Amino acid sequence: MTESTELISDFQHLYEKVKLCYQCGTCAGGCPVFKQYSSFNPRRIMEKLLAGEFKQEVFDEQRIWYCTGCFTCSTRCPQEIDIAHVIFEMKNMAVKVKNAPEGIIAEMTAILETGITAGKSQSVMKRREKLGLPEVPAPDMNEIQKLMDITGVTTKLSSLKEDVA
Repeated sequence: MTESTELISDFQHLYEKVKLCYQCGTCAGGCPVFKQYSSFNPRRIMEKLLAGEFKQEVFDEQRIWYCTGCFTCSTRCPQEIDIAHVIFEMKNMAVKVKNAPEGIIAEMTAILETGITAGKSQSVMKRREKLGLPEVPAPDMNEIQKLMDITGVTTKLSSLKEDVA
């Protein structure tokens, strides 16, 4: 488990990024995920960060994982707060405390083992052939392994998988 002092430091860093938020709601108004799932509300996430109530989102909730990273919130924010990046940082905090959805763990495992998250479908391959497109090259697994090792993903993934098992 990550020490609480490290999480407090992470939170203070996030607070500095969002302290100019005046809760106008522009982020939520443009969020395509919020339009489909009202339980994911970027304005409410910013509100919790401003109030110092980030722990539930990081430790207990899975809502932050709904963010697709489209950056609509960041692009539209009148205060120029990079909300999407703040949510990415919250996801990183959640991984530190081992609160990652099983689907994320499965995708990271697939990338580590095969270099891709989904196999090649026959229909896509046939369409590519009809269009005269070349076959999709196989990923360079040495490069992927190197990147995963350097960024610490391999170690963190092992730790997450142990907790799920």
